[in-house]
Amino acid sequence: MKQDLAVAPLVPMPASVADVLTVTAPRTPMIPLVLDSPHSGTLLPGDFQPAVGPSMVRISADTHVDDLFSEAPDHGAPLLAALFPRSFLDVNRSLSDMDRLMVKGGWPHPTRDSNTARRGMGLIWRKAWGETPMYDAPLSIAEAEARIRRYWLSYHDALRQLLDGAFAQYRRVWHINCHSMTDAGHAMSSDGPGTARDDICIGDMHGTSAGPEFTALLREILTDEGFRVAMNKPFKGAELTEAYANPVIGRHSVQFEINRRLYMDETTRERSADYPAFKAAMTRLVERVADYIEGELS
Repeated sequence: MKQDLAVAPLVPMPASVADVLTVTAPRTPMIPLVLDSPHSGTLLPGDFQPAVGPSMVRISADTHVDDLFSEAPDHGAPLLAALFPRSFLDVNRSLSDMDRLMVKGGWPHPTRDSNTARRGMGLIWRKAWGETPMYDAPLSIAEAEARIRRYWLSYHDALRQLLDGAFAQYRRVWHINCHSMTDAGHAMSSDGPGTARDDICIGDMHGTSAGPEFTALLREILTDEGFRVAMNKPFKGAELTEAYANPVIGRHSVQFEINRRLYMDETTRERSADYPAFKAAMTRLVERVADYIEGELS
């Protein structure tokens, strides 16, 4: 049955939340494509008391990624972006990835054996970068719970509304979870220091979070643009890719990792001379994905 792409969304866009997240609604008729940038935030919350300076807090940020995809609403896709640093609270972690060493008095909620928490990169980061501790002392239970309620729950609620709203209207939804990665592996990464990385990594949880047609499309577009593409190496996807995906029923989600050397100086965090051309390539990618989705709905 042909869908009317001019129909307004059945479920309204979630509202932006001051200091937590922004939601940019489609500027053209909505299609069931959702983009989000969970790690591009650089605003330091007022109640954040790290033992390191702002530059160390922001070193892990996916700087500029939200802007790289800022044209997505022009092609019918809403864009969700976090405003706070990932090391303050990482929404791409499960609640069970809480690092128990981060909290004094014993964490009263379930946790799992988490590789990311062991590396100091759990739900709330224990390390700022390398072996540098983020805090002088553990957080209180109340402080950690309040942080989760305001930031993690707000972000997940917004993403769930976007994905569920699109799925309710179209019975299918495609989700691109946008990130950036360092040019090479480092002391806190799973692939180890100095490991060479391709231009783009697409993570589909080894085929369980997105159908092969979608990932093949993304690889084709990126190859046409001249980029080297890896699948699930070094990143297969995490909480935001896994939690809301079910390709069997038409819910497709990928983690999309961009090598930072393609668009920025990793030391200064400034945009490089290649930034405009790379952003244009990402806009073309969104446009081609949107064309594919409109074809699927016709």
